[in-house]
Amino acid sequence: MPVAKRIKSLRESKGLSIRALAEACNVSPSALSQIEQGVTSPSVATLEKLAHGLRLPVAAFFAEKEEGSALEIIDTGSCPSFSLRGNAEITLLAAQQHTSGFEPMLVRLQSGGALAEQPFLVGVESEFVWIRSGRAQLYYDGNDYEIETAQSVHYDPRRNHNWQNPYDEACEMLLVRQR
Repeated sequence: MPVAKRIKSLRESKGLSIRALAEACNVSPSALSQIEQGVTSPSVATLEKLAHGLRLPVAAFFAEKEEGSALEIIDTGSCPSFSLRGNAEITLLAAQQHTSGFEPMLVRLQSGGALAEQPFLVGVESEFVWIRSGRAQLYYDGNDYEIETAQSVHYDPRRNHNWQNPYDEACEMLLVRQR
């Protein structure tokens, strides 16, 4: 099921109108309507806001939850990947069968890419990022920080932040968000 239809289906399953979800997520109702109609693609920041408002992991927008055993081995080569606005791609590494207190994803930022068009905040208390390759710039609470290969950062995403790649080479990072 396409992301736009899944967002609409999840919203409706929670009994929320477009306006109610938009208000809960600090997104305009018209933007949410355009996303649900497939007119525009959501940024990572908007997906995070919608997931928080629906009290679901971002992975819920991309994959069906399946029931299964207490153990789930995840083949990262077959995890769903999605290109988003801002020259960003995410690969969801979260378990599809289990609900946990964290949500891991692999983020690829091409040269000139960013997670969002402007700084944003998320309603969870903790986020961890480890740079697997390349380097990225973290805008956090009014300051810029260069984070390089093998460095990691832990921060409170309830403050204005954004990840961008102003460098020539692509950057790949592991982002783990508290749920």
